[in-house]
Amino acid sequence: MDFPGGLHEASVKDLKTKCKELTDVPIATMNLKVSGAHIKDDTATLESVGVHSYCMVELNGELVDKHEVDQQTSSGNPEEYGLVKRISSIVDGLSDELVGDIDAYEVLVLEQQQRVTTSGIKIDEGTKKKIQDQGIYCSERLMQALIRLDGVECPMEFDTARQKRRESVRFTQKLLDRVDKLRGTARSIII
Repeated sequence: MDFPGGLHEASVKDLKTKCKELTDVPIATMNLKVSGAHIKDDTATLESVGVHSYCMVELNGELVDKHEVDQQTSSGNPEEYGLVKRISSIVDGLSDELVGDIDAYEVLVLEQQQRVTTSGIKIDEGTKKKIQDQGIYCSERLMQALIRLDGVECPMEFDTARQKRRESVRFTQKLLDRVDKLRGTARSIII
């Protein structure tokens, strides 16, 4: 591939644009690897991420179905569809696994709270550690999801993607608020 200014001035974004022209894979779902390492910084020069003449760059991504794009987005743009899929993958991971973990954490905290308030029995060290670790785990996973959602940049004209991102942030924040409240309850009974 040729780049204006040569390989030493080309950015990862330039390479992704060329790949999109050749493959029709949306940049939003595109993942590039060189020497086994994922290339994440679109502003980095190709040389700085290890791309040089005759090196092998692996492209992972999905071709999109035009009918699906038209159905799922208001713009009909494959890039917007790619953003919607990225956002969905973040939230689906929360819905599939983490909500169950949060429910289990809530049951554990409320059972221990009831036990402490009704019988006055102190919580043993093993249970204290379990309560603390589970709360930290849930909080960290939700914070990671919020950071990943924050990394999804939706252009102004991609209304569907922007709305999906907004809803996903609200959903994740609501779960985080729930976990924070449970952690507060846990702190009050662990004393």
